[in-house]
Amino acid sequence: MSKTASGTYERVCKTVCEIVPQERRVAKVFPKLKYAGIKENFDVWIGKRMILVFFAGVIGFLLPLALGRYFAFLDFSAFVMPLFEAIGLGIAFALAAVLAVYLHLYYTIEGRASMVEAILPDFLMLVASNISAGMTPFSAFREGARKEFGPLSEEIKIASAKSLGTKSFGLALKQLTVKINSKILRETVSFFAQSLKSGGKLSKLLETSALDLRRTQEMKKDLASSTRMYIMFVAFVIVIATPLLLGVSIQFLEMISTVQGEQLSQGSQGISSVTFLSSELNVKPAFMLNLSYILLTGNAILASLFIGVIGGGKAKMGLRYTPAILISSIIVFVFLEQILNSMFGI
Repeated sequence: MSKTASGTYERVCKTVCEIVPQERRVAKVFPKLKYAGIKENFDVWIGKRMILVFFAGVIGFLLPLALGRYFAFLDFSAFVMPLFEAIGLGIAFALAAVLAVYLHLYYTIEGRASMVEAILPDFLMLVASNISAGMTPFSAFREGARKEFGPLSEEIKIASAKSLGTKSFGLALKQLTVKINSKILRETVSFFAQSLKSGGKLSKLLETSALDLRRTQEMKKDLASSTRMYIMFVAFVIVIATPLLLGVSIQFLEMISTVQGEQLSQGSQGISSVTFLSSELNVKPAFMLNLSYILLTGNAILASLFIGVIGGGKAKMGLRYTPAILISSIIVFVFLEQILNSMFGI
């Protein structure tokens, strides 16, 4: 893309972004973009995602109109049916795009925070060693910002550059919490800034903090290992047990419907038969089949949220497993239904 076209596209994105009020963008969206480490202009970033959502909705709207015969599963007329489905599918596609953008941003924020929390003890130990070697706290932090520390290193270099100007080193370090959404980092920075004011053996304090963080991380790993069996049990219930029970239910309804059909044919031929299956079923196999897919979708979402809570303490972290769980459960459901149908089908 040429510079002229790129500039035009960015202006269009900024114009589209104006749909969202400025106050809401600054208060709700901009902090999250800072946490995610977005270096692009925030208005341009928001505008691009809004255009993506719009085109996703357009694609969903055009699909039933272009392929109406493949979507003709409702009892509407030939014209009204594709139109209603087009509107519904367009809204569904747009909402799915919004959800995808939100989750991508959320996982980026959490990924940066997790990466910083994982290497924070090593960084604090390195800074403590530098201070013990005779460096000033400012020099110790600046020299400890190595490339392997990832986003933490980048933000510390920015904070160090600001502290060379009018800001104090303590205030510059507090800017780290604006770019990285980590409670542990906020507490560590606040503790370090307070230690700079009060004085004392700073290197010893940093070493103690690093050891405490390492012990906390080890406890989290042990807890995750102890809950792994619960996650496996939930996955088994959702992927194997639930599709099996639904398949058995559908097969049972099909067998009952077949038996009732034979009894009706015998009754029409003058053959009397009395049976406990004489009453008509209110639930049809086709309805149960559609309901099964809805239940599998709901179970996949709930199981993902549950796995997120057990594994990381945050329900939204488990939503990434929803597609895999849903696809696996549907494949198992279709496979088991075919096997049951071949074994008991009449």
